[in-house]
Formats: sequence, structure tokens, C-alpha cells
Amino acid sequence: MSGKRRIAWIDIAKAIGIIAVVVGHAYPEHDTFYNVLYWWHMPLFFMIGGFFLRPLQVGQFKTFAQHKLVPLLREYFGFGLFLTLVSAWVTPEKWQGLAQGLSDLLYGGTHLNGVLSAFWYMTVYLLAVTLLTVIISFVPQNWLRWLIITVAFLVGTAYSNAGDLFGFALPGDADVTLCALFYMYAGRELFRYQRQRLRSNWWLSVIVALSSAGIMAQQLGVIDLHLYMKSHEITSQSLALILPLILCSAIFMLAYWLQFTPFVNGLTFVGKHTMIIMYLHKLVFAIFERLAGGSWLLLAIAGLMIPIMVMVSFERLKESRQRLFWLTPRLQ
Repeated sequence: MSGKRRIAWIDIAKAIGIIAVVVGHAYPEHDTFYNVLYWWHMPLFFMIGGFFLRPLQVGQFKTFAQHKLVPLLREYFGFGLFLTLVSAWVTPEKWQGLAQGLSDLLYGGTHLNGVLSAFWYMTVYLLAVTLLTVIISFVPQNWLRWLIITVAFLVGTAYSNAGDLFGFALPGDADVTLCALFYMYAGRELFRYQRQRLRSNWWLSVIVALSSAGIMAQQLGVIDLHLYMKSHEITSQSLALILPLILCSAIFMLAYWLQFTPFVNGLTFVGKHTMIIMYLHKLVFAIFERLAGGSWLLLAIAGLMIPIMVMVSFERLKESRQRLFWLTPRLQ
């Protein structure tokens, strides 16, 4: 499989994931469709985050932090500060709202609500990618890594939430990191296997059959899996270990075949800009709900399209300024 094709299906998978995130936040009913979305859309991003993680030497961790973690932190605080200022500006108690918003942004996790509610993902992702990099760098045995990761998942899902256990939410949803670690490491370890079977009809049949069986079991009440990572509502440890991996495999195979359709360019473009959608779609929701209300489908479309339009406008403005900068000396 060529590098271009490999990148295309990964970007398409990310696009499908962010569409599911936005739809899940807009969808008003907590039915089977809603629950199934939450089975896989956040695990998908953690799995993709683990695809290309590599062990590091001690001296490489500084470079890892500078090139991997610092840019993500810069985005988190940049978008977070902007949205905090916007939220404070529309509240009656502006300064009090600003102080609370800044405090929540620094604390992260479940303290992030309203237009910042999707930001929990980044605090958990940063913790998970850092911890997993340490594990794969200093624990050479693959079986021991799996044991550590699986035990962490079981410990992290053995209680309802940090508030009940400790009396307060942990900074950055640190306990949710124990769940995210499993999906991230599964993505890393299963990537090679998954990539080799993207075109396999028998593997597609197995994945579709297992996914359909899980969804039907949920619909018929045979199982009742809730997998809401931010609020730490996970109703079955065993199902939360298995079903997200099955559903994510189905999404990866769907993404692979979509790259051969006319939708490839649009989906790839969306997949390359998932973070701005993640950061801004709840602000779009808040504005649209105040102005016009509307159906959840229209809300979801706006939540996807407007952040992309903002990003494209910003990029074009930046390119125009750069061209003007280079032309000005020649004009003089």
C-alpha cells in the first residue's frame, strides 16, 4: 500500500470520527444510535493517536516534548483562551465568568463544560500519549506492556467516577487516561495487522457481522453498554474492551474503501482539520441555538462547516499577508 493511500484512509477515518463527534453532541436522543456513536468515536481518535508512536531514548524526550506536546498545548490554550473570553463576554458577571473559565481551562477534564466541553479530549490525549511513550520506551516486553495497559484500563473502569471515589474530579481527567491508554496502545499494536487486512473480504465480513451483532444486542436490550469517557460512565468493562476495537476496525475498513470514491477529497480535507472542528463546534452550537434553534441535523452541519470555513478564511488571509510582505520590497 503506497504512503499516499495509507495517509488518505487515516485522514478519512479521522473525518468519519469528527463527524460522529459533532453528530453525537447535536443528537437529542439517548437511544441505540447515540450509544453506538460513543462506543467508537473517541476510542477511534485515541487509536489513531497510537498508530505511529515509537520508543524513545532518554535524550529524545526533550525533542518529543518540543515537537509533539508543546504545539498541542499551544493549540489547547490558544483556542481555550479565545472561547473563555467569548463565554465571559456574554455572561452577566463578566469578570467572575472569566476567572472561572480560566480556572477550568487550567484544571481541564470534567471542569470543561459549555463551549469548552470537547476540550477534555486534549488533556486526556496529552497525558495518554506521554504515559504510553514512557511505557513503550522503558518496558521492552510486549506481553508486559499489554498487562500494564489492560490492568490500567480495569482499574480505571472499576469505579463510577473520580468525584465519587476521591471527592473531586482529577485534573485533566487523569483517571480517564487509564482508559485511553488501552485504546491508544491497541491502535499502535493492531495498526500493522489492520492495515494488511483492509482489502480482505473475509475480514470485512467478520467485522461487519460482529459489529451488527453488538448493535442489535444493544437495541434488543441483551447488552447495555454506555461508554461516555469524559463523564467516566462505562457500564461494562469487558464490552468496553472489545466492542470499540471491533467498531473502529469497521470504520478503518470503511475509510479504506471511501478513498476510491468521489468523496475522497472532501473527507480527506475534513480529516486534516479535525482539531479546529473539535475546538469550535460547541461555540457554533451555542450561537445557532440562540439565534434560530433548528434541527439537530442542521446544527451538526453547521458545527462541521463553519469551523472549516473559519480555518480556510484564516489561511487565505495569512497567505495574502505573506504575498504582500514579499511584494512590498519589490514595489519600493
